Amino acid sequence: NKENFIKKSKTLLGFTFAATLIFFLGGLAMDVYYTLGGEVVQTVSFIPLFLLLAVILAYSILKGKYSIDGNFTEKINQIKYPKIEPLLLVILLTGVTVAMLFLPIVRIDVASGAYLYNINMTGFAILRDYASLDTGYRLIAFVLAVMLMSVGLTLVVALSGYLSKYKQYNSIVKLAAAVNVFFVFIIGISGYYFQIAKEINQVIIMDLLTFYGISLPGGYSFDYIVSTNAVYALIASLGVLTLMFVRKAFDRDDLTVLEAELSLNNALTSGDGSSTGEIEDDTFQHFDPCPAFTDIDSKTDFYKADLKNRKASIVKETSLNELVNFVLEYARNSRLHLSYTPQDIATFVAGIGASKLSILQGMSGTGKTSLPKIFSEAVFGNCEIVEVESSWKDKNELLGYYNEFSMKYTPKKFTLALYKAALNQEIFTFILLDEMNLSRIEYYFSDFLSLMENEEGHREIKLINIKLNRKEKDKEIEYLALDNGNTLKVPSNVWFIGTANRDESTFVISDKVYDRAHTMNFTKRAPKVRNFTEPIPKKYYDYETINSLFIEAKGKGDFDAENSVLIKSVEVLLAPYNISFGNRILNQIEDFVNIYKACFPDGNVESEAIEKILLSKVVAKLEVKTIDDKEKLEMDFRKLNLNQCANFIKLLDNE
Repeated sequence: NKENFIKKSKTLLGFTFAATLIFFLGGLAMDVYYTLGGEVVQTVSFIPLFLLLAVILAYSILKGKYSIDGNFTEKINQIKYPKIEPLLLVILLTGVTVAMLFLPIVRIDVASGAYLYNINMTGFAILRDYASLDTGYRLIAFVLAVMLMSVGLTLVVALSGYLSKYKQYNSIVKLAAAVNVFFVFIIGISGYYFQIAKEINQVIIMDLLTFYGISLPGGYSFDYIVSTNAVYALIASLGVLTLMFVRKAFDRDDLTVLEAELSLNNALTSGDGSSTGEIEDDTFQHFDPCPAFTDIDSKTDFYKADLKNRKASIVKETSLNELVNFVLEYARNSRLHLSYTPQDIATFVAGIGASKLSILQGMSGTGKTSLPKIFSEAVFGNCEIVEVESSWKDKNELLGYYNEFSMKYTPKKFTLALYKAALNQEIFTFILLDEMNLSRIEYYFSDFLSLMENEEGHREIKLINIKLNRKEKDKEIEYLALDNGNTLKVPSNVWFIGTANRDESTFVISDKVYDRAHTMNFTKRAPKVRNFTEPIPKKYYDYETINSLFIEAKGKGDFDAENSVLIKSVEVLLAPYNISFGNRILNQIEDFVNIYKACFPDGNVESEAIEKILLSKVVAKLEVKTIDDKEKLEMDFRKLNLNQCANFIKLLDNE
């Protein structure tokens, strides 16, 4: 497990570094303690620390290389190197700090008569001679030693952060800059202390003159001036710090993991297949966890213009009868010359009025897929086709996947269709699941079957558990159709249509699905259209118009399914086969019949409508039952004038 090995090695390296640092600080503290007591001591506790710093640098280089070239998964992580400019400025700042070793931290100019003497106590000199100097200079030596170790350590850490592409690289740069400026300031203040405390230092000055072999002429008094050149290092440090602020070296975005769509042994390529060489810097300032949603959001102006174009053909006053006849004529005179009867169109319309899920089943070539397509085309709606695959096992096959390494969500065609519909809620929309029973419907569509139980306006699906937001520089931008950055509402203008073949390559549709859907059977090939004219123009039926027609038909309809004598008679016939139905199916039957009747206001079609819906939702369940006396059951249905149901029973296989 190479990836786990990398993580564990990083943890081990962290513990080892902490132990080595404690060991070094312990040796340094003992060194200072004995030195201040007047003893000359030294420590070698810095050697393990230096060796470990070399190991850290080597590890950082390898870790940075792993982030680009590691081929542990098909979709690998591609992490961009951070800006090198902040690192270069930290190196410059460290150079200024180290330069204090060459500057006179304490400069003493002695005048005695006509003689002039000077002592330049550079950082090197103080470190070299600290054991023989006064306690004050020993403290400066201690600060210098801590300074060198601290700025050296922070420089190594900053360099390691750059090489390993550490996400908090910016914080490391800030820390390194602060450490450098702090120590330069402390050393500068120390130099000024000796300058201010001139009178206190007279005895110390005499000891220094003696130590450095300077003999004052006898008989002359002497005067001296104490100054420091450490202020130049302080000015230079502040200059570099100012440059870092001007260049906004502290404002760089933290590194962001990018998704690299690579095969195991492929190099990073651009969209046209050519090698990119490197990733653009601004990629990390503009991170998009779902480019597909961003692409749809960017088309809002196009959708507005498209809606305006559709509204130019809007139908203001209409009826379900006019809608059925218009779709019928449009299909016949379309480029495909599709042949449907008024009853076919009315059955489809009543079905979508009774349920948000419709299943069109039957043999191939009977117009199952063409019907919703031509319907949506005629009314200027949208029909998004999603091809179901036999390998689908869960809802992610329908919704999409989130890649935790790349931090990106990849929605599937179904989710994109829902997202688009949510941004175009005035447009009547079908999402067509083509050959939906190639896989078990309950495997991938169960969440949406449950959503059918909720009222419109309260149907929503949670795509993932984390929040998705697009990042542009310092701004978080929400996706237009998502609530809380992860929840997609199922808008009221969407209907789900499924086509289903019935052969050995498909799965049987369960009662759970049938109970929630309206089923329309296609059992014969449509006749060829011979009398047709030029294509007729589309008419825009917006969602509100069609929905209001459904609501009106349900409200004004006089069919009462619960008290229907015909339905009660069918229940009695099917009771021996343990076939019954609940309130959900009863309500669907009532809505279907009322809408179907509204499609033919001048015709007596109630019995026809009842038979259609009973056959698709109730009688069809006999297909999986054992019927002892099929002829008698067939005759019982004919006595009720339900001839389509009787013919269905007649064709059932006794086995």
